[in-house]
Amino acid sequence: MEQLIKQIFEQARLIGACDKFTGKERTLDDMIALFTSPQGKEFCIKHLFPNITTYRAFKKYDEQLQEKGIYIDAGAITLKNPERAILIGRTSATVTFDTLEHHEVVVLQGAKCTVGAWKWAVVRVHADRESEVIKSAYNNAIIL
Repeated sequence: MEQLIKQIFEQARLIGACDKFTGKERTLDDMIALFTSPQGKEFCIKHLFPNITTYRAFKKYDEQLQEKGIYIDAGAITLKNPERAILIGRTSATVTFDTLEHHEVVVLQGAKCTVGAWKWAVVRVHADRESEVIKSAYNNAIIL
């Protein structure tokens, strides 16, 4: 894990990562916290970073990642009311929301997502230029 994190750090520095990425990150939780921060999401979306091959290197931690709402090459999935869903690579998701909580969907590296929101749901969607998102909001729901 540490070698993979070091490799990601070196790549990120070459393309201008912010100072939040210190290179001292050592665990999967450290990396998740970094990449799901507002600055981390913005950086990943803007620079298509890391590449899909690097994301796939984390596939062996699939169970831990999915517990945190991160899906890499997950195939066709359906999610209901996740607080956060990060969809990466060969993932095609239908994600529906109908609760009052704030929800977030991040779509990266060619993933596809259909987002449906009902009632008073508020959903923020972020996607890179290689991914596809279809949004449908009903009643008083808002998709940002």
